[in-house]
Amino acid sequence: MIKVYNSLSKKEEIFKPLKDKKVAFYVCGPTVYGPGHIGHARTYIAFDIIRRYLEYKGYDVRYAMNITDIHDDIITAAQMQKTDIFTLGNKYTKMFLHDQNNLGIKKANFYPRVTENIKEIIKFIQELEEKGFAYEKDDSVYFDVSKFKDYGKLSGIKIKKAKTGTRVETDKYERKEAIDFVLWKKAKPGEPFWESPWGQGRPGWHIECSVMIKKHLGEQIDIHAGAIDLLFPHHENEIAQTEAIAKKKPFVKYWLHGGLLMINGQKMSKSLGNFITIEQVLEKWDSRVIRMFVASSHYQSKLNWSERNLLQAKKNLEKIEEFIEKLKTQNVKGKTTTNSKQIESLIRKSKKEFEVAMDDNFNTPEALAVLFEMMKSINPLLDKNKIDKKQAKDILEFLKNIDKIFNFIFPGKKEAIPEQIKELVKKREKSRKDKQWQKADEIRKQIEQLGFNIKDTANGTEVKKR
Repeated sequence: MIKVYNSLSKKEEIFKPLKDKKVAFYVCGPTVYGPGHIGHARTYIAFDIIRRYLEYKGYDVRYAMNITDIHDDIITAAQMQKTDIFTLGNKYTKMFLHDQNNLGIKKANFYPRVTENIKEIIKFIQELEEKGFAYEKDDSVYFDVSKFKDYGKLSGIKIKKAKTGTRVETDKYERKEAIDFVLWKKAKPGEPFWESPWGQGRPGWHIECSVMIKKHLGEQIDIHAGAIDLLFPHHENEIAQTEAIAKKKPFVKYWLHGGLLMINGQKMSKSLGNFITIEQVLEKWDSRVIRMFVASSHYQSKLNWSERNLLQAKKNLEKIEEFIEKLKTQNVKGKTTTNSKQIESLIRKSKKEFEVAMDDNFNTPEALAVLFEMMKSINPLLDKNKIDKKQAKDILEFLKNIDKIFNFIFPGKKEAIPEQIKELVKKREKSRKDKQWQKADEIRKQIEQLGFNIKDTANGTEVKKR
C-alpha cells in the first residue's frame, strides 16, 4: 500500500488512483530559453524514480511533461540573441530532451508545447469568460480570483477584499497575495503574437498547464508534480482556472512537490556565479552518480549540491559495482556450506523492506539503506566463496528488478566511439607530443564539430559523445 504526502491536504494519504491501476501523472516541464540546470536535473530525476516505482508496482502510468516555448523570458532571450522565439525554443527543447536522455530519464508519453495548443488555450479562456471568471481589461484578459471561493486551498493564501481587482501581468510574481492573474496578454510592439477575440497577444504562463492536462490526460488526473517554488502562484492558479469550469472536481487528486537544490548551501543564481548546466555536470560526473546523489535524499527535502556529496554518491556506487562484480565472478557450483534458504530468506526480507520504504512516500534514502544492509550481510559470504552460482544469479535478479526504478545500479551500454574519431584522437595526441599546439587545437575543434567532447586527464585522453 503506497502512501504519498499530498500538498493539498498537508498530510500523507493512501494512494488510490481514480481509475483502478491507471495513473495520469503530469510534471511541470521547462521554459526553454536557455540550457537546463542541475535544479531541473534533481526535480526530473526524482519524479522519474517515482514514476518508475509506480510502474514497478504494476500501475499503468501515462506521463506528461509540458514544454513552455512562449513566455516573457523567452521573448527577452530571443531579442538579446537577435533570433525568434521558435528558433530559440526549438534549440533548447532539443537540448532539454537530450539532457533527459543522458540523465537516464524515461521518455514521457507526451511533451506538449504551448505554441502547438494556442487554439485550445483561447477556447479555454473563452469558457472562463462565459462563466464569469475572466474579464478583459486594456485588451488583456485576467482571472478574477474573488469569483473562485476555494482560492488558496493549496497554498493557504487568503483572499483580501482590499486586494480584490488588483491585477498582475507578470507571470512569476513574488507577492504572497491573491491577485487577479493574466490569462491572455496583449502583445507589445515587436513581440510575437497570435490573433484572438481580444486582439493580438499570447497566453499567460498559468493557463497552459490546465489546457494541456485536459487535452492529454483528461479532466481529472491522479498526480501533478513540480518543484516547491511552483506551488504559489503557478499551481494555485492552475487549480482556480481549471476547477472554475471543471465538471469533475478536484482536477488533481495528489499534489507532489519536490525540494529545491542548493549549491554549497546557497540558492543557485547566475549573479552568484554558481549556475551549473546539466551539460557541464555530465562532462564531469557520470549520470549514474547524479541519479545516486538525487536518490540519496528524499524528494521533498532540500538537497545540497557539493563536491563532497557527489564524491560520496560516487563512492556508494562503487561499493555496489564491487558487490556486483563479486557476484558475477562466483564460480562455486552446487551446494556450499551456506544454506540456500538463508539467501532466499534474505532476498525476500530485503525486497519487502525495500518496498516498505518506497511505499512510505517514496523514501529513496531508506530504500537504499536496505540495499546496503543486504550487501553487508552477503559480502562476508562472497569473500569466503560461500555463495554458489544460482544464489549469485538470484541476488543479481533482485538488483536488476530494483534497478528498473533507480536506473543507476547497472551501467548502461557504452556507445562505441567511431573509427574516424579514434583516428583524429591519435593524430591530436601525436600533434601534442610534437608540441604542435595549434594543429592539436584544430583537431579538437574538428572532433567537437562531429559531436564529441574530448578531455585530457592524468590517465590519458577521454572521448565522450555529446
